[in-house]
Formats: sequence, structure tokens, C-alpha cells
Amino acid sequence: MKFFFTALLMIAIAPCHADFTQNLRWSLDASARLNQNEALENTSRIYALGLDTHKVFTLSKGDIGYGVGQVYYTKLSNHIPVPFLFTSKDDSEFIIREAHVNYTAGPNWLPNIRLGHFTLPFGLEESIDTNGRLLDYYHGKNLGTKLDWGFGFNKVLSQIEYSVSYTLGGKNKAKSVDGSYAITGRIGSLSHLDFVIGLSFFEGKIDGISRKRLALDWQYYWGTWGFLGELALGENNKQLQGGAKEKYSLFELNKTSINEQFKLYGQFIIRDRENKPSADTLVNIGFSYQFNTQLELSISGGKQINGPSMAKKQQLARVQIRVRY
Repeated sequence: MKFFFTALLMIAIAPCHADFTQNLRWSLDASARLNQNEALENTSRIYALGLDTHKVFTLSKGDIGYGVGQVYYTKLSNHIPVPFLFTSKDDSEFIIREAHVNYTAGPNWLPNIRLGHFTLPFGLEESIDTNGRLLDYYHGKNLGTKLDWGFGFNKVLSQIEYSVSYTLGGKNKAKSVDGSYAITGRIGSLSHLDFVIGLSFFEGKIDGISRKRLALDWQYYWGTWGFLGELALGENNKQLQGGAKEKYSLFELNKTSINEQFKLYGQFIIRDRENKPSADTLVNIGFSYQFNTQLELSISGGKQINGPSMAKKQQLARVQIRVRY
């Protein structure tokens, strides 16, 4: 396995005839997010400053692939609950988001090869990038993580596109933790079309929980309107509690202005787990406004419709200012 990873890495970083800065795009990305969690009666903030890079690798015969690197210094302020990457509510860490290379110079009948830290190819997240945004499709809650270290194969063909991966299940750690792993894949119609449909699968063990998922996702765009959805069925198996079937569904209606500066969306999310008296239902509404190519304002609010009778229902409001330079 180590030899395979090393060989792929040597291919990806092979010397290029052109200067490294050619076909290199980079941005400084800074954001400040305010969170108001009514259920926990807590106000918190998250600050992030990072470098976002995209590099196309070229040889004399043409492009051979590309690389993405996103490293962020992230600071929490009174954030409860504490995210898994941090040790306290006021902690700070350097966080790697996407960090991978994709080798694309193989023959037409061979897939591209991806290596590094990337978003798992499952459902709506495969074609919609939500890194650093308030908009979310709850990848982590459904699968156990959104990003993971590993390798995968992908290709865009004349009528379909596909991506499959094997990752280590360590999430931010480039290693397997207590036997963790994840096998993920999606096949679907071309993502640039007005109607996109895809089928995904997932099997893995992350944080000591074995998960299996089979999902259907779709996107339909009519003018400036979009209707998106994802339906996932599967099972969670905890070592001490045994297996339990789980159903997850998300429906989104969104509206984007003609100049694409303003986007409004509403989401209806249902999570139904075996042995629970009722399904968890969440409504999430948000919008974003792009003042220019550098400055964006986003606001979202989520409210749980039903839940345990003895506990407070989830209610979370968030505001984010993001500057890219």
C-alpha cells in the first residue's frame, strides 16, 4: 500500500517544463462566523484564515492533472459543542480541507487517479462544493465524515460521470484508526446539465461505528429555480448497541438571481432511526449575497420541528462574512 501511494505521488509531482507558477491560482480566504444556539443558550464565533490553491500540471504534450490545496488557521470562541478537530471551546488549529492531486493523463479508457484529502464522492456533495459555506448537505452526520485521506478513481464520459474511493477513515488523520476505513462511490448523469441524477453507495467504519448507505440524489434547474434532493437508506452498527436501520432525506428549493449575486434556499430534512419513537425533522432557510468577487454575506437559520419531548429542540442561527483576495 505504501508503495502504491508513493508511486502515485511521484507521478503527480513529476517535473514540469513550465514554471510552477504557470496555471496556478491562489486566494487568501478569511471568514468570521457568528452562531446563536438557542437549544444550548450559547453564542459562539468561528474565525478562519487560509490559503486556497489550484494548480494545473503540464508537460510538453499537455496537461497531466491538477492539484488542490486548502490550509486554514481556525479559531474557536466559546463554541459548544466542541468540533472533533479541537480540544476545547476556545481552541485553535491549522485545518486541512481539500488537499489532493488528480492525475488525468491516462488513456481514454482508463480512469483518472485521485490521491490525498478530499470530499467523499457521495450524493449532492459530489458536484456542489460547500467547504467554508453555511450551505450544507449534512455529509458528516450521514456518513461520519465529509473529508478523508485516501485514493480514488474518477472519469467524465460522454453520458455519465463516476467517482469511487477507498479512504482510511481517520478523517483529518492520514491513517486508519482502530480499523477504520471507507469505501464510497457515485455514478450519475453529467453535472452541468439542467437535470442531474445519481446513485451512491457507502460502506465504512468511522469513530467505531460501521455504516452502510445506498442513496439516490437529483438536481433539477428551471431558469433561476432549483429543486434538489437526496434519499439515503442504510444501517448503523455500534459495537455495544448493535445494528439499527436509518433513513435520511433532504429536499431543497432554491432561487438564484440572474447575475448570480443573490441565492435563497430552503431545506427540509428528515432523519428516521430505528428504535426511535419519531423521526427528527429539521427546516433550514438561508441566503447568500455576493457583493463583488471578494466579499460575501451569508445568513442561515435552522429549527427542529419535532424531537425528544424532554429535550430542547435544535434551533441555530448563523451569520458569516467571507472575504477572498
